[in-house]
Amino acid sequence: MRQSVEYLRDAIEKLGVENHTKAATELKISKAALSMYLSGDRIMEDFACIMVAKILGIDGMEVIAAAQMEREKNEERREIWADFRKKFGVKAGIAGLAAVLTMGSLAPNKAWAENTCISQHFDAVYDDVLYYVKSCPCHL
Repeated sequence: MRQSVEYLRDAIEKLGVENHTKAATELKISKAALSMYLSGDRIMEDFACIMVAKILGIDGMEVIAAAQMEREKNEERREIWADFRKKFGVKAGIAGLAAVLTMGSLAPNKAWAENTCISQHFDAVYDDVLYYVKSCPCHL
């Protein structure tokens, strides 16, 4: 699984800025905080995670969950964050698939599911996809 600092580095690269001062300005955080995040002296706070996700065009919870997992000292709780990240990744992938299918006018339906190997899981997944699509800001 990716570390939060990897998301941060990707965001800085995507920004295409020439120095950390400009990167910090774009991320709306201090240069000192950025330096500490990059050096590993500190793990990103939620606001920085959201700004990184915004630049990368991904859900902020993906980066927040990575940071929370790194921050967590209790092994059992860290495992819960790891499990959340795995499930979140699956749901994000399913939502992406649904978006692609919807854009191509091939929205998934029960007949499609019955003809695939995932039919036993389709009802729960389909409900998750519908919830995600309906709650997406661009569909409100």
